[in-house]
Amino acid sequence: MIIQAVLVGLLYYVATNRIWYGFSMLIRQPLSLAVFIGLIFGDMQTALIMGATLQMMYLGAIAPGGNIPTDEALAACVAIPIAIQAHVGPEIAVAIAVPIGLLGVLLDELRRTLFTGLVHVADKRAEEGDAKGIRRLAFVYPLLFVFPIRFIPAFLANYYGVDAVQSFMGAVPNWVLQGLGVAGNILPALGFALTMVIIGKRNFIPFFILGFFVVAYTGISIVGIAIFAFCMAAIYTHFQPNTQQRQG
Repeated sequence: MIIQAVLVGLLYYVATNRIWYGFSMLIRQPLSLAVFIGLIFGDMQTALIMGATLQMMYLGAIAPGGNIPTDEALAACVAIPIAIQAHVGPEIAVAIAVPIGLLGVLLDELRRTLFTGLVHVADKRAEEGDAKGIRRLAFVYPLLFVFPIRFIPAFLANYYGVDAVQSFMGAVPNWVLQGLGVAGNILPALGFALTMVIIGKRNFIPFFILGFFVVAYTGISIVGIAIFAFCMAAIYTHFQPNTQQRQG
């Protein structure tokens, strides 16, 4: 068990570092992490079911200004392994993930607060013209200092979490579990609702209607239409004049 807990701790650390930069938001998603967690625990089917359920809940979550509203990566790295080992349903995994995700936000705020000291040191290196020093403060030191903040919570939750959850589940009344199940079924719907807020914008409605009828009349799979949609989005963004040009 300790090896699996270590691997999940390392997975959370690697997935949440910005070394992936362009793919950071993809790697840290519950469905992406579920693949690796399934390999670690040897139960890919359950991991993907749990990951897909959590993914629906976080579909509409965005990070305005870089401030995450919830840490879906920590929620996935704790809820999915516990659900696999405790043999609980997706609705219980969702109930576990919600508070864990909020705890992840607090850890991220702690990381940001601690790293403000590096910014002041980087300012001094800039005054000295030390480019290598700035690079170390921007990339190397944050990767090293953030390791205990990322690794330890995920490791401890996986090492001790299963027994705690099983004891908790045995002590909780049935009506509470039913309530958690109802809440767990509502939260994915909330994720869809937030996504519909984006889709429902006037500029994007034609694309939504186009995608719907292409799938309905051509029989192209959802994956296929998603690839076409990605290409269209890239072309639309590339040829769309920026705000300054339109104002000029």
